[in-house]
Amino acid sequence: MIARSRRVLRAAITEYAQAVRHFSRNARLFLAALGIQSLGIGILVTVFAIYVKSAGLSEAVVGDVEGSLALASAAICLLAPPLIAVFGYRRLLIVAAMLYGVARLGQAGLPEAGVLLAFGAMYGSGDGLMQSAPVSFLAENSTPFERSHLYTADLFVRVMGGMVGGLIGGILPSLLGGLLVEVDSYRVTVAVAGVLFLVSAVPLLMMREKLGHPRHAFRHYLETARGFRSWGHVGRLLVPQVLISVGAGLIIPFLSLYLKRQLGASIGQIGFIQGVSALSMGFAALGAPLLGRRFGFVRATALAEAASLPFLAAIPFVTSLPVAAVLFWLRSAFMNMSWPTWNQYTMEHVPGRERAIVAGTVSFGYSVSWLAGSALGGRLMAYSYTVPYAIATVLYASGALATWLMLRKHEEPPAWLEAT
Repeated sequence: MIARSRRVLRAAITEYAQAVRHFSRNARLFLAALGIQSLGIGILVTVFAIYVKSAGLSEAVVGDVEGSLALASAAICLLAPPLIAVFGYRRLLIVAAMLYGVARLGQAGLPEAGVLLAFGAMYGSGDGLMQSAPVSFLAENSTPFERSHLYTADLFVRVMGGMVGGLIGGILPSLLGGLLVEVDSYRVTVAVAGVLFLVSAVPLLMMREKLGHPRHAFRHYLETARGFRSWGHVGRLLVPQVLISVGAGLIIPFLSLYLKRQLGASIGQIGFIQGVSALSMGFAALGAPLLGRRFGFVRATALAEAASLPFLAAIPFVTSLPVAAVLFWLRSAFMNMSWPTWNQYTMEHVPGRERAIVAGTVSFGYSVSWLAGSALGGRLMAYSYTVPYAIATVLYASGALATWLMLRKHEEPPAWLEAT
């Protein structure tokens, strides 16, 4: 049994190594930029909600900032396909990095509700581009052999960067605590995240991309939009995504506040918990290609989502911080390990010219749903930190069931796709 496990492990490592060697230059540079951005995101996940609360604002403001972010993101997701057609991926990814950085520096500069909302919308504009572009960008810059591994690498880089960023977000305010008052230590930490976002533009500037004439590119996009044949695929993706996104919006923006106010965690402990949570997601994601081959994309996604439910449901009943931390880690690992298989399924069931439209439309649905969840979650959290978890569990369960029911008969790409 041990010998067999070693052979499987060696085969998996060899398979990953071969795939990584085949990653294109653009894919490698994108992953480098993504890693830097993920550091900033990990910092923000740890400190931003606590920063807002320590500035004298309410949980509702945290939810509203997430809502303004999601609203702007949703609008950009709809505009992303024609923007990609005209300006290309490289330029838009650079713009997204700049919007990310300026927005977080602005929020660090003046922690007032109106300012936070305005810069949240700016950040959301960059987020809309970063939601819509990467899935189709990676599909366009890879072959079927390496694509599953590239999507896994995408998630692994995100979560490893998030892990380190989470640890930085927990350590930095503690180090600054002896020099600054609490709110200013959080403010400086948010500003550090903003600087990292600006730095992430450097590898993006090094990417190469051939663009046609803008007029021709836009005409080609209009032809693709008029002849779009993947609406059924988009609809089947949106139903489970909307359910899960509303549930995520209820709880994810407030995780740090939950740990601090409900369980009494320090900022250092919160950073450690967020960091290990990201690490667990990353290691779980490494099994995504094997999981997809063993069970198929649809079943693998539904099983992973369902496996996370007991841990999510148990969180509100736990009063011990160490036990709650383990539950957070297991929930994150199972819920997110299906992300690479989901992305591959999303893109391989549509022709290449329609990928940007599919990615933008699905991201739009996700952002609008996140808007609803975060706005509601901020108001619920002002009265109870546990009720949103019960509602989120029901929504996640509905999303896992919808994934299975709506997609199980569409495991293989449609017959007409081969002709295109």
